[in-house]
Parts: sequence; structure tokens; C-alpha cells
Amino acid sequence: MQITKIEIQKKNKQRVNIYLDNEFYCGLSLETIMKNHLKEGQEVTEERIKYLLTQTEKENALSKAVNYISKSQKSKKQVQDYLFKKGYDEETINYALVKLEEYHFVDDELFAKNYIKYKNKSNGSKKIKLELKQKGLEDSLVKNAIEEYANDKNSIEEVAQKYLKNKERDIKTKQKAYRHLLSRGYNYEDINTTLNKLFLESEEDNESWD
Repeated sequence: MQITKIEIQKKNKQRVNIYLDNEFYCGLSLETIMKNHLKEGQEVTEERIKYLLTQTEKENALSKAVNYISKSQKSKKQVQDYLFKKGYDEETINYALVKLEEYHFVDDELFAKNYIKYKNKSNGSKKIKLELKQKGLEDSLVKNAIEEYANDKNSIEEVAQKYLKNKERDIKTKQKAYRHLLSRGYNYEDINTTLNKLFLESEEDNESWD
């Protein structure tokens, strides 16, 4: 087979269309063309072009993945799902993920650590644990990260105070605050301890003004 035409694509100057024996065959990256010294009039096998096409797909998948994670840190599963939705096959996706891990662009342990430290400011470990699992992190990794980095007691009182601000401290408010803290992922014991403390302090403050 002969490469009869190499044409730069109109919408993407970094990709070219390859024509074999005067018929369009596929699109390849310009980088692939240059690296492999392909030119018009050159004789090639179909297997060679298919191989280069596979390599181009892998390069494109890796490039898209890097762009995707540049906006915010992502888990391995999130990147995998993103590339799958873009239409890449399993082999191409696995190639991209391996490269991302080699470059430390994707690191589920670091992702879990940073996610917990950020979310723990306003959410309890139960909710954070569920969210991490939804993002595809392994159960054992999530469990270890929660145990090491989550500290509900440091945030629950602040979250409760913020909710109770300018609200009357009565039984209805307490019940609503209880449900609010439950929805944030805090456990029953910490919620009871925190609300009892805050409502007791409120009662003592009121008594001091009598």
C-alpha cells in the first residue's frame, strides 16, 4: 500500500488525514507522522498504519486525561470513566492510567488524604466515606484514610454553631439541628454531645442575664 496523500485537518492542525492508494484511511497525530518519518509516496503495510493509529489513540487519551485532571484532582476511577465516555477502548484507557500513575498525576491515596482534609471542615466522616467510595476508591484505602485524617470532633461544633446562629434555642431547633448534622455525615454520639453542650451553654448564658 502507498501513502498517496497526507492532509492537515482543517479543525485540528495537530492531526492529519492519511490516504492509502488514493482512499482515506485514518487520522493520525502530526507528531506521529513526524516521529515515524511518514511521507507521501511511501510504501507501508496496513499493519504498520494500524499500529501507529493505536499509538495516536493512546497519546490522545493521555492528553485528554491530563487536561481533565489539570482542572482539579481526580481519582483513578473518575479518569477511567471520563475516558470511557470519550469512546476510548480498554487497552487505550489502561495505557493512559498507567502513564498518569507513573507521573504521579493520579494517586488515590493522596486524593483521599486531600479530599478528607478539605471536606472534613464541614462534613462528617460517614458522608465523606460514602463520597470517596462513589468516586471509585477501594474500601480498604478509604477506611485507612478516614482513620488517619478524619476528625469529626474538630468540625462538628463549628458546623452546629453556624446552623444555630440567630435561631431560637428550643426543642424544634434542636431537632432540626440534629437532622442537619446527620445529613452532613456526623455520628449520633458526637451530635448528641455537641448539641447538648451548645444548648446547655445557651441556657447558662440566659441565666446570667436574669
